[in-house]
Amino acid sequence: MKRSLLIVAMATGTAVAAGLYDQPYSLVEPAQPSATREEKPPAITQIDGKSTRSTRRPDPITPGKHTIRIRYETGRFQQSEDEIQRDLVMDLEPCTRYIIAAKRTEGTKWEPEIYSEKIGECTKKFGKK
Repeated sequence: MKRSLLIVAMATGTAVAAGLYDQPYSLVEPAQPSATREEKPPAITQIDGKSTRSTRRPDPITPGKHTIRIRYETGRFQQSEDEIQRDLVMDLEPCTRYIIAAKRTEGTKWEPEIYSEKIGECTKKFGKK
């Protein structure tokens, strides 16, 4: 009995996850650390006021305006709460991945650096240029 419940639960979870990719979507992800660009990955903690399931790989988001809360904290500096997190209002385009990095500016200060790139499989599936 337990085994069949587990199989049903796994199948339901897969079906729900598959539904996230049934329409054009956007992705917001932290950058990889880069010593060359002096950038670190922030945690993506909230999207539109709701906590993310993973701060490193948030779920796909519907395109449009969203408020993304990012957090960058390091033990190397004493930071105030205002210096640790930022709310970014972003207008996300369909089939686009947004990569956010924390770039140190001076002392304990940092600013978000945002890069974007098209998601090939989404563009191919939904024809968004």
